[in-house]
Amino acid sequence: MKRATAGTLTQRVVWALTGTVALFVTALALLAYLTFDQMEDDLVNDILNTEMDRLVQHARNSDEFLPRVGARELGGSMRAWLSTDGQPPVGMPPELLSLDSGLHLIEPGAYTWHVMVAETGRGRVYLLYDATDNEERVHDFGLIVLGVGAICVVGAYALSRRVAAVAVGPLLDLTDRLATWAPGSPDLAVTRDDEAGRLIEAFNRVQNQVDKSIAREREFAGNLSHEVRTPLAAIRSDSELMLLTQVLTPDQRLRLTRVMDNVDDVIVSLESARAMARDQLRPPEPVDLAECMEDAWRGYAAQAKIADLRFDNQVSEGQVLTLDRYALLTVLRNLVRNAVEHAAPATLTATLGAEGGLELRDDGKGIASADLPFLFRRYYSGRMRDSGVADGDEPARGLGLAIAKRVCDMQGWSLSVESSREGDARGTRFSLRFEPGPAANRAQTRI
Repeated sequence: MKRATAGTLTQRVVWALTGTVALFVTALALLAYLTFDQMEDDLVNDILNTEMDRLVQHARNSDEFLPRVGARELGGSMRAWLSTDGQPPVGMPPELLSLDSGLHLIEPGAYTWHVMVAETGRGRVYLLYDATDNEERVHDFGLIVLGVGAICVVGAYALSRRVAAVAVGPLLDLTDRLATWAPGSPDLAVTRDDEAGRLIEAFNRVQNQVDKSIAREREFAGNLSHEVRTPLAAIRSDSELMLLTQVLTPDQRLRLTRVMDNVDDVIVSLESARAMARDQLRPPEPVDLAECMEDAWRGYAAQAKIADLRFDNQVSEGQVLTLDRYALLTVLRNLVRNAVEHAAPATLTATLGAEGGLELRDDGKGIASADLPFLFRRYYSGRMRDSGVADGDEPARGLGLAIAKRVCDMQGWSLSVESSREGDARGTRFSLRFEPGPAANRAQTRI
């Protein structure tokens, strides 16, 4: 595909050069043909004029020069007739009878005749020149010009290919080298002092800027994860100790549990952000789908209660997949949050799909069909609400499903959505498939 795409530019150059030459050769051949045809006609007309002057002079001086009956042969291609007393000469072609004085071109059948008619004091003289052979020469000349033109076009095509290879070759070579480029690759060597060399220098500068930007992003993600994980771990450990050692009211115990859940959510977000920043997969591990689904729901249980979103986890325990747990939690948490924000009041049901994946279905208000193709785009969320327009005071939204789709793409999973706003099928269903994918294995049953 890459070579075909590169070849397109070469072919455009080849056909542009060949087309220019072909147009020039065609115009030149047509001009040569028309010029030669006109020269033949002018030559024949000059012969007729010269011969007619001679005939008129002889006809005025002698009655015997032009016979009264029949034609006078004036060479292999010319004949003359004399008409007296308005009577047509014997043996003269009937096509000449209606001609007036002057030069005429007639084409009876396959013949081409140049005819000149002139008045003398003793009658009318008809002079005919059979130019059929001349027309055949013009036709043969046209064929020769056409053949030479075809040879020129073929030669121009071959030469154009060579010129295109020389002109576009450096660009194709650069394209092939860029096709294997990746962040962190060494600079391309500059071996030419021309446009191609300057293009490589410009690309090297852009590559260095991209590498620096990627390095800064990875450094930021690593520093953030390192600096934040330590206080988060301290918060979580202190919360666990308080739950174990302190006498707490039910409300206090609920709040401490919520703190621990939120800390776990932040840790999951940090791990997912670092993985996406580095574009690297974490080592897979056995993950119980039912437990992971419960963990994803627990982080939004409080918001779901306020929004009146109920949860029904129908995934049976013991369904284990070997995959990236943080990646799966990121996807499920974003799907749950999407249901809290856009489906409630409703019931969110989690089931195991027919192919070993997960399905999250709600019986909420559904999503408009016009929004479905754009649902996983970043910042696309406004039309998902019934109002049709996002409030100006709301924070930026539309990232959750985009992040979920990005994680699925990294893992090789597939995430699809179906929705309806009418009938018994009203609601939205997200289907998460773990095959095919580099981190997906067959489900195992925990014993």
